[in-house]
Amino acid sequence: MGIVFDLDGTLIDSTPDLLAAINTVLLKHGLPLTDRQENLSLAGKGLASMFSLTLGKRVPSWSREEKDQLEADMFALYTDEPARLSVPFPGICSLLEAIQGQGIPIGIISNKHVDLTQKILAVHFPSITFSRVYGIDSGFEPKPDASSLLDFKSSLRSSEELIYVGDTEIDYETAKGVADRIYLATWGYRGSDALLAQGIDGSLFVSDIAQLACALDISIS
Repeated sequence: MGIVFDLDGTLIDSTPDLLAAINTVLLKHGLPLTDRQENLSLAGKGLASMFSLTLGKRVPSWSREEKDQLEADMFALYTDEPARLSVPFPGICSLLEAIQGQGIPIGIISNKHVDLTQKILAVHFPSITFSRVYGIDSGFEPKPDASSLLDFKSSLRSSEELIYVGDTEIDYETAKGVADRIYLATWGYRGSDALLAQGIDGSLFVSDIAQLACALDISIS
């Protein structure tokens, strides 16, 4: 068995750090601030998309050069402190430790850069060794393209089961047809109603860590 996790919205709530970086730049330029609801609606397709869409709603008439500078400022602020305010979701650390304790390889697929993802993992999960960490600069197309997940699958024996755990419709599209089992965390950035609206089967949903651990047949303290 091998288990691959999405990062943001599945393992950690990164919204507070993102809001801090984005709003610092918006405030500096006298632009309307963003909030958690707007930020969550833009999650899943990577930082560049999030920053671009946030600005697009506020300064549609600005030049690409002006927007690029603000996006670069947001990116610099976020990457400088990407794990200061973010927190793992309740029970995640115990679950990862239990999975590792059973010798099950754990992978991460994020639409962040690999070094940024590694930086966040080192802060929040210092005791966990991730067998593979994929980002937008790993040489594979970003999610929902399944190339990185297929690469992880190739590291397993042909008879081993591949499980994918995410929280958005993008994660579902990534894993559909590749993973043997898919679980979508409704504590994440979409929630059950939004996922159901995308036509996703509710039997794939897990509402808390205890339910996910049970589905994975992992005992946690």
